[in-house]
Amino acid sequence: MFAGPSSDGTQALVNVDDRQLTVPALGGSWPIVGDRVRLLRVGKQTLLLGSVQQRSTQGRVNAVGSPKCDIEYPPGSGVVEAMSMPKGATPEVGDLVVINWDGEAARTVTAIVSSQSEQPKPPDPGGQPVQTSFRQKFTAGDSGSFQNGRWWTNLVYASASNKSAYFYGTKVADTIPDNATIDEILVYLSPTRNSGNQPRIGTHGYTSNPGAAPTISNLLSLPNASGWVELPTSFGDLLKTGAQWGVGFDGAGFAIFRGTQTDGQAGALDISWHV
Repeated sequence: MFAGPSSDGTQALVNVDDRQLTVPALGGSWPIVGDRVRLLRVGKQTLLLGSVQQRSTQGRVNAVGSPKCDIEYPPGSGVVEAMSMPKGATPEVGDLVVINWDGEAARTVTAIVSSQSEQPKPPDPGGQPVQTSFRQKFTAGDSGSFQNGRWWTNLVYASASNKSAYFYGTKVADTIPDNATIDEILVYLSPTRNSGNQPRIGTHGYTSNPGAAPTISNLLSLPNASGWVELPTSFGDLLKTGAQWGVGFDGAGFAIFRGTQTDGQAGALDISWHV
């Protein structure tokens, strides 16, 4: 369990059973105090890889206060916490909001997605309804490859003998409204090897590792599977509603992509949408 940064802020304090360890932290952001975390043992060195906590990024204003509002997350759960609002925001009870859980600004609201006081938007000068656009990055909480009856590595293999996946929990569907229009969806792929046939990427219906071979659907070939790679907006339509929960590879190519234990951005989704 994460207990906080060390006194000089350079390392992490982690409670393991009845001991507290001081360990280096990998990745770009600290977990939240009290989070369950993943540790990696390399020789005699223990490293903090990050939080394994899954939290909803969508909340609802339960009570208005100053300087913080009470936010229920996810809406209807009964779990309420006081959080800071964006500068200049005028929240009302019932507003739907987006919550940031990463970095120094963790436990803060970044945007009001749907306002209770919102009136029908006037048309713009061209006569078209005014649209509100959003863009957000969703990092994967876990990843892996399944072969010969077991999950054998955190790396993501795209090959004829593996089924592999990145897992995001429910954060995409919790954040993007079902009625949103997906403008663009990108996935970040960091290959350590990329050769042979083009890898095939698709969607899957798991919020976390299912323990058995995953079913990868809606497969398509990727001509350039490195860096930020564009996916069909239909993938975003499936993820926003929870019809599917993540992306993975199945049945072609021979590429090896970094997993969440070696690259905190591995498998991240960058999605833009408007409502």
